[in-house]
Amino acid sequence: MKIFRKIRLDTLTKVSFSKYIIYAIGEIFLVVIGILIALYLNNKKDISDREEKQNNHLVLIKEELENNLIILKEEDKDLSKIIVNIRDLINLVNSENLAEEISELELSGNLFLPLTRGIDIDYENAAFKEFSISGSLKDIKNDSLRNFLRSWDRKIETLKLQEDVVGQSLDKANDFIEVNGSLKTIFDTTGLSETYFEINISSINSGNKQILDSRQFENILIKYLGVATQLQKKTYQKFKNDIHTLIDLIEVELNN
Repeated sequence: MKIFRKIRLDTLTKVSFSKYIIYAIGEIFLVVIGILIALYLNNKKDISDREEKQNNHLVLIKEELENNLIILKEEDKDLSKIIVNIRDLINLVNSENLAEEISELELSGNLFLPLTRGIDIDYENAAFKEFSISGSLKDIKNDSLRNFLRSWDRKIETLKLQEDVVGQSLDKANDFIEVNGSLKTIFDTTGLSETYFEINISSINSGNKQILDSRQFENILIKYLGVATQLQKKTYQKFKNDIHTLIDLIEVELNN
């Protein structure tokens, strides 16, 4: 800049005004170039900051997904036990000999999980929600990853709906036992009355074998088994595959 000022002074005294205009234009050109360079560097920094923020979000989402796989695995184990107990109960309903031979203790053991254990996974989703709110989704370059993330809420909603259907079957089974059976017998024979509820064991229990003669109870169990099996073999399996796919896509994005 000092060089241009010196040349400008020399020009005013030694050369024509037209040549001075040329030097002035050159000075303006340098200023414009400086501004453009500054804007370029500032824009580059903004892009870098956005990418860093995006990567941090993706790392947290990946950790959530990995945690959800662990949660899902544990829930799947309980669901397997519930399905086994429902099958055993259906077999008891369909066999007079088995129904007669089974003890109230064994029957209560089969009734316990299907009547007391709901299926409702509390999935970790905070990082994904924060990412969605931040508006960073549009900056994802990978189309497959962007589309997968955009549909993730819908996938979880579908999963929750199927879990709710299983919960409704659980409620129907409970309603039937409340009217036609004895929850107290189940709690007494499994030890829950004294250890969990801290109530005395009843001296007289009516038992629950009579419900095995009910066609309505069998229908409730059949539907319960159907929706529980659907949840385990199709819905959970698809969701596990989706989680693995999303983790793989995130890893590719982070490594680019």
